[in-house]
Amino acid sequence: MAVVSAPRLRRRPPGALEPGEVRRVMASALCRRDRVMLSVLLDTGVRVGELLSMRWEWVGEDTFTVDGKTGQREVPLSPWVRWILLGVELPWRSQQGGTLTRSGAYRMVRRCLARAGVRKGGPHLLRHTFARLYIRGGGDQFSLRRILGHSDIRTTAMYVELEMRDVVVQHRRFSPLVRLLEEAAG
Repeated sequence: MAVVSAPRLRRRPPGALEPGEVRRVMASALCRRDRVMLSVLLDTGVRVGELLSMRWEWVGEDTFTVDGKTGQREVPLSPWVRWILLGVELPWRSQQGGTLTRSGAYRMVRRCLARAGVRKGGPHLLRHTFARLYIRGGGDQFSLRRILGHSDIRTTAMYVELEMRDVVVQHRRFSPLVRLLEEAAG
């Protein structure tokens, strides 16, 4: 049996929050720092270590630089998140005033998820959520790859594997027959 390869299991798309759950998670933040951290995670899809690496000198008008798992890279930042980021002390501070640790950031995200009624998950769930909602909103896989810092497009493909309900929505929007019928009727 040692020479027999294990069967390839079909990978399921990673779990992600729905828009209503995202709103509940954002509402569950008890302080400004937590709200801003959640906003950065959900707006950019950065890893928690990359979030913790943020420094003001790395924040530009439209992007910021992170230092993380894949080295340094530039990540787009929406104007709204940049605006709410103003006045926040970077590096991130814990409730006791020290530098926020990775475990402290994980605890904060898990507490917010639990208050929002999300049973399982952590900061990486927010990364999956960003990726899924980015694609659903019309973003393309290649720009997503760059934002997430993936070296292999297959990794990004795992994040954006569409669930059947997403496929049904896309089919309704782009069905060639429906378009032809609409053009004939129009």
